[in-house]
Amino acid sequence: MADSTAFDRAVTAVKVWAGAIGANGDSEDIKAAAIVAQKRIDLALQSSTLFQGNNSASYQKLVDANGYLGKIVEHIETGEKIVKDYTAVQQIYSAIQVLNDDDILIKRPAEAAAAFDMLFMGFGTLAKKLPPPFDSTIGELLLQCGSMKFFTNMNNVMFGANSNMGRAMRARDGNY
Repeated sequence: MADSTAFDRAVTAVKVWAGAIGANGDSEDIKAAAIVAQKRIDLALQSSTLFQGNNSASYQKLVDANGYLGKIVEHIETGEKIVKDYTAVQQIYSAIQVLNDDDILIKRPAEAAAAFDMLFMGFGTLAKKLPPPFDSTIGELLLQCGSMKFFTNMNNVMFGANSNMGRAMRARDGNY
């Protein structure tokens, strides 16, 4: 998975580069800093209009800076969406790799359950970007099933140590 390694390195490089802007270089911190800066520029624009008018070169520079900050916020939000999409696709791909084994449900049910959880999270994340009813209902249902580990929990109930199957397997193996 060379692509994920390159992607991870790129994310790390952006965080290091942006660390001086936000508390930890997190995109949320950078976006928050840009929004605060926009608010300060708006205040400066209002003050300059009141005291000097809006015909000066300084006023135009503030207007331009405010526009650039708006574009930065948009790019950060787009980047966040891309990362979520990339993560969802990776979750689906990884789950399918596990579930490609025809015997996984019998040989390794816990691993299969975890893969189903991951698969549902990935499809739920992508479905939330589709029009209704996929976005708020189906997408949310899939995402919640995956994030709440529905399949892992169901596997534990059905095949866990305290289940009927678990007790039967211990009895069969002589491990009471």
